[in-house]
Amino acid sequence: MPSSYEVNKGNSNGAPSSELNGVTANVETDEETPGIHDDRGQWGSKWEFLLSCVGLSVGLGNVWRFPYLAYQYGGAAFLIAYLILQILIGKPMYMMELVMGQYSGRGPTAVWAMNPSAKGVGISMALISLIVAIYYNVIMAYTLYYFFASMQKTLPWTVCKDEWLPLGCVEKTQKQVQPCTGNSTIDLMVGKCLCNTTDSSFNSQLAVNCTNTTNVAVSELYFEKTVIQRAPNMYPEDVGAPMWQLSLCLLMSWIIVVICLIKGIKSSGKVVYFTATFPYVILLILLVRGCLLDGAIDGVKYFIIPEWDQLLNIEVWVAAAGQMFFSLSVSFGGILMFGSYNKFNNNVYGDALLISIMDVVTSIIAGFVIFTTFGGMAKKLGVEVKDVAKGGYGLAFIAYPEALTSLPPPQLWSILFFFMLFTLGLDSEFALLETVMTCIQDEYPKLRKYKSHMCVGFGVALYLIALPCVTPAGDYIVTLMDAYGADFSVLFVATCECIGVMWVYGVNRFIADCTYMLGHPPRPIIFWAVCWAGCAPLLIGALFLYKMVKFTPPQISKDVPYPEFAQGIGWALTIFVLLPIPITFVYKFIRAEGGLIDRLREITTPDADWGPNDGSDKRPLQNTFEMERKYGLDNPGAVNSNGNINM
Repeated sequence: MPSSYEVNKGNSNGAPSSELNGVTANVETDEETPGIHDDRGQWGSKWEFLLSCVGLSVGLGNVWRFPYLAYQYGGAAFLIAYLILQILIGKPMYMMELVMGQYSGRGPTAVWAMNPSAKGVGISMALISLIVAIYYNVIMAYTLYYFFASMQKTLPWTVCKDEWLPLGCVEKTQKQVQPCTGNSTIDLMVGKCLCNTTDSSFNSQLAVNCTNTTNVAVSELYFEKTVIQRAPNMYPEDVGAPMWQLSLCLLMSWIIVVICLIKGIKSSGKVVYFTATFPYVILLILLVRGCLLDGAIDGVKYFIIPEWDQLLNIEVWVAAAGQMFFSLSVSFGGILMFGSYNKFNNNVYGDALLISIMDVVTSIIAGFVIFTTFGGMAKKLGVEVKDVAKGGYGLAFIAYPEALTSLPPPQLWSILFFFMLFTLGLDSEFALLETVMTCIQDEYPKLRKYKSHMCVGFGVALYLIALPCVTPAGDYIVTLMDAYGADFSVLFVATCECIGVMWVYGVNRFIADCTYMLGHPPRPIIFWAVCWAGCAPLLIGALFLYKMVKFTPPQISKDVPYPEFAQGIGWALTIFVLLPIPITFVYKFIRAEGGLIDRLREITTPDADWGPNDGSDKRPLQNTFEMERKYGLDNPGAVNSNGNINM
């Protein structure tokens, strides 16, 4: 309802203004005004923004992680849990970050002018993005290695080398059966043990179920022995020198990333027209090809048939939340950064809905692509789908390459598949590196004119830092960086982000910002308010605590954890990325003046220059917690069309 404080009509520049105890704020006029951060640049078109966001959210995890998790955790039951958590956490978090960036025209660090005490959250986002950018490009180097290896007359992961034969190398996946015991031999053709006996009642061997525990698929040995040349452990003496093949692939990957990002979003925005759409073309081609395979329906059944009792399993919800969280890439800073380059009046509400839907649809399509192919492969080999299904690295570089060998011509399908994986990763890598550079340029605006130099400098530095990841112990290092530098660390950052925005800055004030920018409140308003202020921070916080309680260190092999020194390095990495949050809070608290309450009020009050990025005349929020001012004139949207202050 209207406030008793009336608006003074007119000010020195002729625009309507409002005054509250000496604090003046302009009422929104029909005249379009430029943003306050125009020197940062903007997207060339709406499509560049949408495709960049889709490219960030739709990455390698949609192809190699989501399908296997669905298979492992109850098919459609996992999908239901995934969709529920997308609605309660994923979409609200995505919308929140896009609004924060677009409303303020600031990146992940500068946006915390809204709540200076939480600026460390933005710094942690930048550090996590930096760490992920290092090892993510290593995985992209793997895809380039396979891409070039596919250009051979005989695919190298289809033929056992002589030195692999003692390791039990087999060129086709074998059926999983029980181990032989006693005086017996294995007949791999029938998947049986032929048990020798001296009993006179038998004049032939007995056939019983068995497992050849020494059998290893050639595709697995190729990845382990040729591509990454995995060391037995990760002690210093096991690390070795960088492998020249992977080093060159990594160099090529970084060169491509730097060239595409050399002018920031102005150049990467053009590249995403191809990199964000090409994977869908290949996925659809592979889907059609997979559906035509004999046995495809068997794979689909493994993927989608629900096991409803799994919905009562907490592990299913944890797995769904983890996949949803990292698939959408919330709290890495990339979404917020992309939103900051939008025009102020962009319909961010529809964008958030569209992009999150695209993420789910892509994951489902990828699941059908993977499991129709696995179904055809299992039928051809006479084994179960579970015998060929793998997740993560195993799917992308072991199981699926083997499956592609059954699709003539296998070289063509392998080239397309690995090129698709590379383009999927490329978009995510753009966002990770651009997030880091945007944070630095927002803090030091003079560096914006050296964007190209910064991009090249980061490319060179991060390539050199990543070289240990392409040594024989490199796979262990990549896993270490992922487990300690990004996994549960980003959950802690997300919890602090939600609390800093929705509990400290205020969900009412945030909704008022949305209303001012969109021209209407986000609908239904009760849904967004409950999810932002309740579901998101509480559920993400609970997920973080659960992961901490259930945490087990990464393993070298089954039941062999990482060495203690490596775990120590991992925890040091965790501290490194999370420490800015408490340090920044304590630093600002010490510098503030007054008693305890006064200091807390000061460091949680928006800075003087906080406000909408539409060129409107903003005034600092007064350092008081009176209701009229708490949701007052730091936001011009607080003034209604009648010239009164909304209360």
